[in-house]
Amino acid sequence: MRAISKGQRDKVERALEQHRSFSNSYFWTPGGNRRQRDRWVEKNTWSVGFKHEGVRYSYSSAVRCSAANVYYRGRFEVDGERVTVRAFKKLAGEA
Repeated sequence: MRAISKGQRDKVERALEQHRSFSNSYFWTPGGNRRQRDRWVEKNTWSVGFKHEGVRYSYSSAVRCSAANVYYRGRFEVDGERVTVRAFKKLAGEA
């Protein structure tokens, strides 16, 4: 397998960092008022995708929060099939 480009590596690393920092987010208590929480949710809900050697990789981050908890759902896909975070770790050379 050919190494991924710098731009692709940046996307993979950003997705992995988001996943690492939010994976235990249910136990967080969000701070601020409703407007601040909404802006924070908007900032942390995003998706990215790219093609490498004919294979389509994508990640989407969905964050919501109530007054009491933060909820996170990260979705990793390879060619439209849901996979675990390990597929992206392999791309980054972590697995």
